[in-house]
Amino acid sequence: MVRHGETDANHQYLVQGRTDNPLNAIGKEQAVQTARFFLSRKEGFSAIYASPLTRAYETAEIIRRELAIAKEIIVHPGLIERNFGDYDGEKINDAYYEGVFAGTLPHMEKNAELEMRVDQAIREICENNPDQRILIVTHSHVIKSVLVRALPNFTYASLLNNCSVNSLTYSNGIFQVQAINISPLKK
Repeated sequence: MVRHGETDANHQYLVQGRTDNPLNAIGKEQAVQTARFFLSRKEGFSAIYASPLTRAYETAEIIRRELAIAKEIIVHPGLIERNFGDYDGEKINDAYYEGVFAGTLPHMEKNAELEMRVDQAIREICENNPDQRILIVTHSHVIKSVLVRALPNFTYASLLNNCSVNSLTYSNGIFQVQAINISPLKK
């Protein structure tokens, strides 16, 4: 699972949620660097899935192109970012973190709802692609929803960098985390 590249909203520390922002120039370069990271490790993918939001799809498309994968990207609605309700477009600050933890942001998709939606989506993807290496390009809270269930010390406040690589395996209905928040970006 790869988080999308940077957007102007990321750069300005704004909550994006379901706001459909494109990548900025830095985000596009991050996606290229992510593809080169996979190439350097000779890692290929039999399928690429992406959120329907532009920033994730653009990231997936750049990676697909750089890796010369002929298969089209599959858009999966279950990979869309969390609905942050009334907090979309607002500054990321302590009140935001407190509201996410407490589930009190007005009209926000609750943690349990997010976790159930994402779990269902990625199980479906894994079961439709048995014994395959799949790239999923999505959003911070989508990836976090998987990691908070799998890792005892991981929370929604844990940092996931833009274009971070998070590796999981799926076997017998169980997700095992192999690596989290690996940065493929050149400093």
